[in-house]
Amino acid sequence: MRGVHRALGFRAGLRAVRGPRWLCHFIRANAPGVPRGDGLGLLRDAHSRTGGAIVPLSVLVVGAGPGGVAAAVQLHRLGARVRWWDRTGVIGGLLRNARSVENWPGMPVGVSGAECCVRLRDHAAAFGLFPEKVEATEFCESGTAVEVARAGGVTEQVDAVVWAMGTRPQPWAMARPELPVFYEFRDLPTAARRVLIVGGGEAACDGALHWMQSGGQAVLAVRSACLRARGGLAGQTLGRAGLDLRFDTEVIGLASDGTGVCATLRTAAGAITEPFDAVLFCGGRTSRLPELGFTTPPHGNLRLSPRTWVIGDARLGSLGQACIAMGDGLLAASEISELIRWG
Repeated sequence: MRGVHRALGFRAGLRAVRGPRWLCHFIRANAPGVPRGDGLGLLRDAHSRTGGAIVPLSVLVVGAGPGGVAAAVQLHRLGARVRWWDRTGVIGGLLRNARSVENWPGMPVGVSGAECCVRLRDHAAAFGLFPEKVEATEFCESGTAVEVARAGGVTEQVDAVVWAMGTRPQPWAMARPELPVFYEFRDLPTAARRVLIVGGGEAACDGALHWMQSGGQAVLAVRSACLRARGGLAGQTLGRAGLDLRFDTEVIGLASDGTGVCATLRTAAGAITEPFDAVLFCGGRTSRLPELGFTTPPHGNLRLSPRTWVIGDARLGSLGQACIAMGDGLLAASEISELIRWG
């Protein structure tokens, strides 16, 4: 015990420790020879209904974007027994589409989204955390637990759930199964050369610049007279040499030409039809929460119910920022840690 106290900066015995009662139990639990649970082994309070036994809280994190990574790692560090699901089984979420990330403190300015995802994966792996390729289909919450169903009808019971499953694209009436229309940059065919990108927001502008950077040709069709993207990204888009940027342009028709797609565009000068290898539609996104029967919580609120939290883009209901999602994940883990302490 003396070694434990020295490592924590205490000179005297346990009785000299000043602070909340749970900290004293934490020190006892981490003494040499005492078995630990996952993470740091933080205990429920000795006077709770568990009678002082080590009972790690089981928490399911659904989603492996930046917010899901932050929540899973922090919950593990705080002593929870973490289950981690993601419908793709791959860490990163929409961040994998990003050409350049400039607003992540501590990360090299302009690092690609793909590189950020590698770092997130390595960070989670350092704690022994890897997302399972599982999609949550429904859930049922009682007063003491949450049952979550996966494909095939198999259910699992946990003490709490963090929903970090992000968003889905707004459906586009022009898209049909036989047409090469895509909603995420990473899904564009590598063999494509000339791509029509529809939209004027951050995803559309970043996608156009990304495609140009990869050596392709991009036509950016913006329905309004200005970009919705702002700041540096808008400036880069407006100043990018070779980018075919068209304002007041609306797609009014798409037809297959055998290998690609012919798009009919309505412009101020009239309608024109042009061939493209593929179309990237960036017309907005919406939270996946309604798929599970939820509604988006009030602004700034992470807690959906006594035992469920929502973070990141799923909470915002739109395309957000990686750092906002990670902050949500840390805050949700902190709130859930109160259940770990007091049961």
